[in-house]
Amino acid sequence: MARFASALGRPVGPGLKEWMAGRLEEGHDPLVARYWRLVWTVNDWQVVPGHLPFQPWLIEALRARGGPVPLITAPHLPA
Repeated sequence: MARFASALGRPVGPGLKEWMAGRLEEGHDPLVARYWRLVWTVNDWQVVPGHLPFQPWLIEALRARGGPVPLITAPHLPA
């Protein structure tokens, strides 16, 4: 979160996640995904399924309660 805070010019703290979620919520319009699918189709570009609806998931993740998620590492593989 410190990198987001630095990039966004906001202080690190409990309000940062809610501030980010609020900005994403304000800018999310479910019709945007349909608009971009139409743009891709009209221009004969490859449609990338599932590429755009990340805002609802990210808003939910930012508002989720709990501690940091531990990194999952692959088991050591012999050389």
